Amino acid sequence: MPKQDFLMRMIEQLRGLLPYILDMARTGNYREAHAVIDQAVRELVGIGTDGLVNLPDEVILDRVQADNAVAWEDKCLFLTAVLTEEGDMLRAQEEEEAAYGRYVKALNLVLMLAQSGEQVDEGEFAPDVDRLVTALADYHVPASTCIHLLRYYEQEGDFTAVENMLFDWLENAPAEFRTGSADPGLVGLEILVGLREKSAADLEAGGLSHEEVEAAITDLGAQGYDEGNL
Repeated sequence: MPKQDFLMRMIEQLRGLLPYILDMARTGNYREAHAVIDQAVRELVGIGTDGLVNLPDEVILDRVQADNAVAWEDKCLFLTAVLTEEGDMLRAQEEEEAAYGRYVKALNLVLMLAQSGEQVDEGEFAPDVDRLVTALADYHVPASTCIHLLRYYEQEGDFTAVENMLFDWLENAPAEFRTGSADPGLVGLEILVGLREKSAADLEAGGLSHEEVEAAITDLGAQGYDEGNL
């Protein structure tokens, strides 16, 4: 069998595993579901899910792009689906730290896909950004993920979500994480100054007005974030 045909068949088989995994999870058969997920992920990227959540996103991207016979987007969609499902199973077992790692990695991969500009068929089981943001609502999300999420909302034209997330991040981020390019005030100020240049119609379509943008910039200024720092 030609290599491309083999890899395409493997992707189809992996997609077919998703309803099987969901059925096992619904019946509480978490151990077998984890074993199936772990083996499938190993076949796809050469490492199980425990190791995958600790790999830098750039390394994962290199692995899924290593063989061009199968679109890397398809591989990413499968990984996000199984990581999210495994996160749900771990949370049901009160393994919160392990669940958190799965959710964060799945969100990073979804955002990477969204910002690639590629058109992908998300299918029935692939989680969307909102689903993962909701799953992470009770956790501190890494600064790098917050930045990508803000850029995603900006790209999508959802400026209300940009403002809401920015000030939520600013309010809840531990002080020791507010450094350099990871400082939510500086990241937010840069985005808001960019929004200032948009037309009133574009801002309104995204849920904001120029007055609200200026008010948010003034609010950041009162907290010590000045445009001169950009």
